[in-house]
Amino acid sequence: MDAVMEELITDTAQYVAVAFIGAFIGIGELVSRYKDDPYEAITNRHAVTYTLINVLASTMALLALKTMNPADAQGFLLGEQTASARVGYTLIAGFGAMAVLRSSAFNMRVGNDDIAIGPSALLQVMLSATDRAVDRARARVRAEMMARTMHLIPFEQIEGSLPQLAFAMMQNVTDQEKQDFDKVLSTLRDNNKMDTVAKSISLGLSLSNIVGQGVVDDAVTALRKTLAAAGDPRFSATLAPPLPPPVETQEAASPPTAEK
Repeated sequence: MDAVMEELITDTAQYVAVAFIGAFIGIGELVSRYKDDPYEAITNRHAVTYTLINVLASTMALLALKTMNPADAQGFLLGEQTASARVGYTLIAGFGAMAVLRSSAFNMRVGNDDIAIGPSALLQVMLSATDRAVDRARARVRAEMMARTMHLIPFEQIEGSLPQLAFAMMQNVTDQEKQDFDKVLSTLRDNNKMDTVAKSISLGLSLSNIVGQGVVDDAVTALRKTLAAAGDPRFSATLAPPLPPPVETQEAASPPTAEK
């Protein structure tokens, strides 16, 4: 009975390990695509579905190996292996399934695009659908958050200072990312059909794709406080936040007290 229980626990640990490998690789793909807020992206139900596909593939690969149950070079069956052999099969099943999912037999040229023929084509379709679903789910939230951040800030007043401050706050922004952002910034400058505040929101959204929403918020807050304290007239109406209602009430109530 103890041997049976030990075998059950070992098999369960193997399945958990390969499931973790599949989930880790699936989540890693999604995190690399949504740098502004990876946690919100991977917790989206569509992203969870994509992750489960990777988990299912890795666990099915291990199940296939156990079902075939071939004898290895030492004559042990798959269910009678040493710990090191089990680890080897776990890695083969986990990473092997991920490699097979992302492989293609050949590429077909259709117009100007190369279409992969093989398991990777199905996975790419799923990933594209996940991208669209996650983008649709987060688009409204991102727009609302950035609109609050950029409230009343004209584009011309922050196009130079805000990106420079945000990049200086970060330590791992690459030169390539900065160059790509400069192209986006140049396009916004040359666009004469967009409202100045709309340009500011677009600037913030593009910047958040690199540094994240939180860094953009902190950079704008720093500009508000610094320029308001410096008394810059250009920012007096846009960057200086209004006094909160409790403070205004107290100030309004102070003169009668003084008269008494």
